[in-house]
Amino acid sequence: MSWEEMDRRDYPCNCGNGTYTVVVQMDDWNRHRERRTINCPECAENEKTAKINEAKERERLKNLDEEIKTYFSEHYMEKWLSYFDSAKNKKEIWALAKEKGIERDSLSSFYTRNKSKGIEIYVKELAISDNMQKIMQALNIEDLDLSCKVDEVMKLKRIEYAKSVAEWHRNH
Repeated sequence: MSWEEMDRRDYPCNCGNGTYTVVVQMDDWNRHRERRTINCPECAENEKTAKINEAKERERLKNLDEEIKTYFSEHYMEKWLSYFDSAKNKKEIWALAKEKGIERDSLSSFYTRNKSKGIEIYVKELAISDNMQKIMQALNIEDLDLSCKVDEVMKLKRIEYAKSVAEWHRNH
């Protein structure tokens, strides 16, 4: 099996001072891949810097997620678990979580994903940064440290999402 070059095209780069080359290859099974090479030193340096910054943002996001999880566990996990005390079974816990907007699965998917988990484990797993604003609202938590971290995570995730959408549109 080998990859054969099917197409090679040069396009003007973003700064207008150089070009980038797109090479399309195909193999014996009609799979294809594209490779882009930036021929402009200025744009190549800008792309390298952008990739480094993206890696730093992903690392920051990962660290913030862990900080939020740890902080919440230390300060509010008991309050979060007791929020579900009135529920008598998994279905009632799912319904309460769904009502607050922190559960996205249908009931059948919830049962499939959580059939071997205990209720406490499930509730603890709901306490992630994506759900934290709704959890803080449900528990009436007014904690500036936690709020700042959650706000930063949401900002970074919005930026990451916007970049993904822009990348998709560039490729389609």
